[in-house]
Amino acid sequence: MILQSQKRRALIWAILAAVAALLCWVGFRGYLSADMLFNFANMFYC
Repeated sequence: MILQSQKRRALIWAILAAVAALLCWVGFRGYLSADMLFNFANMFYC
């Protein structure tokens, strides 16, 4: 019974880590789009 509890806890942490990684990836993909990088570069030169 303790073993199942530990497995369940590990599974929950793995799912949470996967969701966090997915959110970070989506955030960076959105942030590092071509338009945003172009505008960021222009901010320093204009």
